[in-house]
Amino acid sequence: MRLSDIKGHELIRRLVARAVARDRLPPCLLLTGPDGVGKRRVALALAGLLNCEAVRVQETAGAAAFPDACGVCGPCQRIARGVHTDVILIDPGETGSIKIGAVRTAVDQAAFRPFEGRRRVVVIDDADRLVPAAQNALLKTLEEPPPASVFLLVTSRPHLLLATVRSRCPVLRFGGLPTDAIADILVTQHGFDATAARAAAASADGSAARAIEAGSGDYVQVRQSAAEVLRTLAAAPSPKGRLVVGKTLAGARRGGRSSAAGDRETLTRRLRALASLLRDLQVLSVRGDPDWLANADLGAELAELARSYDAGRAGHGFASVDRAVHALSRNASPKVVVDWLTLQL
Repeated sequence: MRLSDIKGHELIRRLVARAVARDRLPPCLLLTGPDGVGKRRVALALAGLLNCEAVRVQETAGAAAFPDACGVCGPCQRIARGVHTDVILIDPGETGSIKIGAVRTAVDQAAFRPFEGRRRVVVIDDADRLVPAAQNALLKTLEEPPPASVFLLVTSRPHLLLATVRSRCPVLRFGGLPTDAIADILVTQHGFDATAARAAAASADGSAARAIEAGSGDYVQVRQSAAEVLRTLAAAPSPKGRLVVGKTLAGARRGGRSSAAGDRETLTRRLRALASLLRDLQVLSVRGDPDWLANADLGAELAELARSYDAGRAGHGFASVDRAVHALSRNASPKVVVDWLTLQL
């Protein structure tokens, strides 16, 4: 994987490439930003650049050139397959958290010289899932990192990391991806047709991962549930009735093991589907271009809902859902969030 293969984040990609070329890359970095925008991909591409055997200068029209991995040498290929001995990827896995054992193993390995590459790179994905003991186990290494190792912490929720961990890591802040970039990713890498790609990208709020999810059959069910919630609330039931609707919205996932983190993620997906529908209702209420609709295939249902959700109500609802998603990301109680939201819609 090469930095030049990644969509968006051009300034960050150039910044880290030039830091590597000048041997000024910090030994630990915190990569933060929304989910699904390419933070992990940048971290792995950076690992490739640090260990590539045939670094090339990447020319870009209208911008200064920057060094990049070749993508074809042995180390590049092994990093892409996840089998390079000096590139360690730690993630929560099925447990939903990163335990101290995984961190201690990586710290112990980082204390020695790289086995085959120039630099040992430890990528901790979803670093906010590090349990407190694991974060504390990192502190000494982040404070006095080994000379041939780099630690890259990737997270969309940096506030859940200990302040002592955050203070030791310079931060790279990622923004959302442009809609055109997301649509291009869906077409070229995931086989979407152009129309479906544009619709999914428009509803993704800058996240390629959410756009891919929006094209899945599972998302179709989530969206239908969100539409049913809006239909039920359209009749303006009593506060008690609204709270009953909230229980449906916050219901646990169907199938699979349930966990607090998993249920929170499921609720967040449902709320994003709700936001996408409310956005479309705003478009309809002001008679906007139908091409702007993210859920154009639900035209009849949207037209029916638009009778109850004018621009003001849809706009207030959209803003309320956005606040609810933000509150969930700050670890607010899902029940409290849902109860509040159903009283706002």
